[in-house]
Amino acid sequence: MKHPSFDYVLAGLLLSASLVLPVFFHLLGLGSAFMPMFYPLALAGFLVSPPLAMVVGFSAPLLSALLTGMPPFYPPIAFIMMAEGLLFTALPRPLQRLLNLSDGLALLVVLLLDRALLFVLVQAMARFMELPPRLLGWAAVVRGLPGLTLMLAVLPWIIPPLRDRRERILRRHDQE
Repeated sequence: MKHPSFDYVLAGLLLSASLVLPVFFHLLGLGSAFMPMFYPLALAGFLVSPPLAMVVGFSAPLLSALLTGMPPFYPPIAFIMMAEGLLFTALPRPLQRLLNLSDGLALLVVLLLDRALLFVLVQAMARFMELPPRLLGWAAVVRGLPGLTLMLAVLPWIIPPLRDRRERILRRHDQE
């Protein structure tokens, strides 16, 4: 990594955004259906080095739970979101490199894998809490469809210009 300090700054900004966006979404009554924490996490997965992005993905739900009580630790939604955050931040760049995927296709694969992970983890949580596992698993998957749709509509358009901006900043820094 040529510019680790830039990645730290970008990671910090995206972590901050992942803590603030859910508060605004909840104030507007949009809540968790639009998955507001995951937009900055997905951006971190595409724009920040994978190890640092994973720190952001794991830390965001944990810090949010500690600072705001949301997501809750019981039921263990915070832990499920920590696993999802790791997936959102760990997979985009390696998927693109290994399979030569576009931003949109890599995002689609990540979102599909996330829904599968969510389904499995919610079913496990439901069994532990003696609740109907399949019903809760499918409800969790379906509840996030507005957020998935919005992510697919917006993020593939903003990732390339953000990546280009990042590269211009790094080139300018090299010239100084």
